[in-house]
Amino acid sequence: MTPLLIRGMHGLGDNIRQRAIIRQLMASHDVWLESSWVSVYHDLIVDGLRVINKPTRLRTQAKNAARESGLFLRSRPPAGTRALAVNYPPDDVRRHGSVMAAMCAVTGTDIATADFRLPIPMSWKAKAAVWLEQWNTDLPIMLYRPLVDRPADWGGCAARNPDHAAYADLFRSIRDRFFVVSIADLARGKEWMVGEQVHADATCHAGELEFETLAALTSMTAMVFCSPGFAGVLAQAVGTPAAMTFGGYERSAFFFEGAQSGPVLGIDPIEPCSCFSHHHACKKSIDIEQAKSRLELFAREAIDRHHRSAEGGSEWAA
Repeated sequence: MTPLLIRGMHGLGDNIRQRAIIRQLMASHDVWLESSWVSVYHDLIVDGLRVINKPTRLRTQAKNAARESGLFLRSRPPAGTRALAVNYPPDDVRRHGSVMAAMCAVTGTDIATADFRLPIPMSWKAKAAVWLEQWNTDLPIMLYRPLVDRPADWGGCAARNPDHAAYADLFRSIRDRFFVVSIADLARGKEWMVGEQVHADATCHAGELEFETLAALTSMTAMVFCSPGFAGVLAQAVGTPAAMTFGGYERSAFFFEGAQSGPVLGIDPIEPCSCFSHHHACKKSIDIEQAKSRLELFAREAIDRHHRSAEGGSEWAA
């Protein structure tokens, strides 16, 4: 087959979405991928994908690339190999209706069959089980993503984050139903939490959970509560319900395509924005009572689904 070099994106969520692009292109090409992530593509590598390191100064990506340094392919694509860059220009997202659709439009792939679902190996689940045993709870587990800022890596967090008080209020409205694990990779002066510091039953705030464990843990828990970012995309990819609260920059509809098994509740501001700007004065006010009502139902369904899954019963019922 004709070789093809895919110049991948840096973000973890974007890399998970890229699985849909790569899966389609592998049907007709010998695909090489530039990325900071290897394990994200473990099953596609078995099918012939070649992953080479994409150098970066971004903190999380560089740290992961160093951790997985021995897994990158050392050789390069043949001379003259055509290169294809994956991205999603804001105009394309607005025109096509979602990030995934824009990625497909840019790469000439098919949104109707785009699928970035991620299988979880048993070895990854064994890693997650160590943490579950340590927490030793009978309550369903909810993974919680605190709001953060990291301007040295990306200047859009402040615009993208939802209203801080609303995010905390929504979280508190359902938190007593769950054992809450707060997940982050904080570093002094580089990435820090913003907004109200809510109570979690366990915290992993120093990047303790490498991708394999985090992906498995996400697949084994009842629900994810997050703002837009990798956590909601990962939840979709492994089939775990995700409640995503939006602020400015983008709207929830942009996150609804490409994963076939992950239920998502998108909570938008009263006036959703699609500016994709780091500096626009987006209106972030949320109809909090309506949002709480929707979140209550979603959390109840997520818990029921988790219990059915544990008992070997049926999957999510919309």
